[in-house]
Amino acid sequence: MSFFTFRLRHVCCYLATWLAHQLVALRISPAGLALVAIALALVTIPLLYTHQLLAAALCVMSYRLMSVLSGWVSKALGHSDARQRYLRPFMEVILILSVMAGLSLSSPERLLWPALALVVVVLVFDLERRLVVLLQKAQGIVAREGHLERVIDVITGSAGRTLLLIAACYRPQSFFWSGFAFAGLCCLVLVWRLVSNYQRLKISTEPPASPMPVNREAPVEVSTSQPQA
Repeated sequence: MSFFTFRLRHVCCYLATWLAHQLVALRISPAGLALVAIALALVTIPLLYTHQLLAAALCVMSYRLMSVLSGWVSKALGHSDARQRYLRPFMEVILILSVMAGLSLSSPERLLWPALALVVVVLVFDLERRLVVLLQKAQGIVAREGHLERVIDVITGSAGRTLLLIAACYRPQSFFWSGFAFAGLCCLVLVWRLVSNYQRLKISTEPPASPMPVNREAPVEVSTSQPQA
């Protein structure tokens, strides 16, 4: 099973690299793909307001595709596009705000509060993650994540959020429960991350214990000269 997973990753990396170089050859910039992704995210507001649910879900999927392609092309160019790196942190926020705004406008009496709760929790969650990354880089801490941490990052990260937003666009009536449930899960993970990262940063910033001073007595000189007669 591990060999199959390794081969699958190798094939996916090869296809991603090949596709990225093809886009570079077509003079498609990472910043351009990022702007297309942001435009697709904003389009979900009028689509959800007019109850074009399938079109809104397709826009979310297209956004994720443009976001992934933007990252691949940026990596192929050596992350030299400063505009793409500037837009990158705002793309996910714009997508979540757009979908939540569209859901709130389409059914404010039912979907306003779960949308507001999800926005607040996700913003605080992402702020904590970025702050920890900056502190770890500043202090030279190498973070080692276990299997459980990787699974939690997948569920609460881009993959889990994309699935939640697609389901919310396609079936808005179920978002009242799924929105609160995802926000509660992120709150639990946020509390766990706050405690664990605080302990990790505290251990890494504690000064080393100073060695105890050792009192060394001066050697006693013994005279070996003979007394004169």
